[in-house]
Amino acid sequence: MEQSVTNNRITWRKVKGHLKTITEHKLLVMSGCFRIGLYWQGLTHDLSKYMPSELLEGFRYYEDGKSSPNNGERRDKGYSEAWMHHKGRNRHHFEYWLDYREPGKKGAAAAPKDACGVPSSLQVVQMPRRYVAEMLMDRIAASKNYNKKTYTQHDSLAYFEKGKGHYLMHPQTRKELRGMLRILDERGEDELVRFVKEYYLKGYPI
Repeated sequence: MEQSVTNNRITWRKVKGHLKTITEHKLLVMSGCFRIGLYWQGLTHDLSKYMPSELLEGFRYYEDGKSSPNNGERRDKGYSEAWMHHKGRNRHHFEYWLDYREPGKKGAAAAPKDACGVPSSLQVVQMPRRYVAEMLMDRIAASKNYNKKTYTQHDSLAYFEKGKGHYLMHPQTRKELRGMLRILDERGEDELVRFVKEYYLKGYPI
């Protein structure tokens, strides 16, 4: 008898489901990246998800594609090893762009104070535009993957606004990402692609 997908055992159903989910997502991001001219990033996007350290945990905590297996791993362990592996290898995640601030040195924007009010020793680094653009395509694809037939052009901005209070993201990166999500929300995907390809990635001010 097949094990329930709610437990932590790897089953053939979970293997098939997780592989289908991450591959469909990768293809969607690749298509988006190709549309804006980021061909190499489109081809290499999320390849670490197929490495054993991420793939096996994805199989173990797969939940019918309704949410990230990383969330199941967090509920089980209190943290996600797969996510920590992933964010350290993929520059389109803003979490990749966190560094320590050298004492007494000026640098990137400081991270907020922690829960106890103590200034953090971390600094958030501004992301290069080509990775912000890939992050944008990643977020749009994720909204399409999770919302499926109910997806609309408003979903990605709504998701960003819902979680923005928890983001350790450089202020300029936040401004750029939110601005492009607003273009998607108000004008649609074709207009967003035109803006990113013909304006944003060519280095014009935003």
